[in-house]
Amino acid sequence: MDATGHLIASLDAAVALANGFSGGYASGKPRPPGDTAVVEAALRLTTNRLPEIELDPFADGGRALYGALRLIVDGQVDEAAEAINALLEETRAVPRLLRREDLPWHLHFVSPGVSAATGWLAEFATAVAMLLGSDDQQRLRGCEATRCDNLFLDATRNRTQRFCSTACQNRTKVAAYRARA
Repeated sequence: MDATGHLIASLDAAVALANGFSGGYASGKPRPPGDTAVVEAALRLTTNRLPEIELDPFADGGRALYGALRLIVDGQVDEAAEAINALLEETRAVPRLLRREDLPWHLHFVSPGVSAATGWLAEFATAVAMLLGSDDQQRLRGCEATRCDNLFLDATRNRTQRFCSTACQNRTKVAAYRARA
């Protein structure tokens, strides 16, 4: 997938938001319930201008994104496409060129008159749809560490990343060492 920096940032933000509201485990510990800090961290991956955070729509959207992304990782591409199509319809994602201040024009997928949360979710769903429609679906992976449900985008050149973080990699290596000893 030949992607622009904006698309990559939106996809990274979609994965971060999805992970934040997935429940389950992160890096071996039970994941706390998602909150506005999770939303802010995800949005900061793609913008410096944070809207007023409406937690409920972002939480619902994050859970929907996680479900669709998990389906991709699990190889259930048709089901993932249906889930993303439902989210695109729900958010009324429409391509639109936008420009702020002295920045160049760039493409967003937000309908006029929708809430900030709906606009961002439309953007994230579109980024996932573009990944799903590309040859790079396999770059989306689930962390292989025990007790970690995080998803991540493998950005390595040879596509060999197995863990979402160094912490998960280290936990796995220490556990393997202890099992051998």
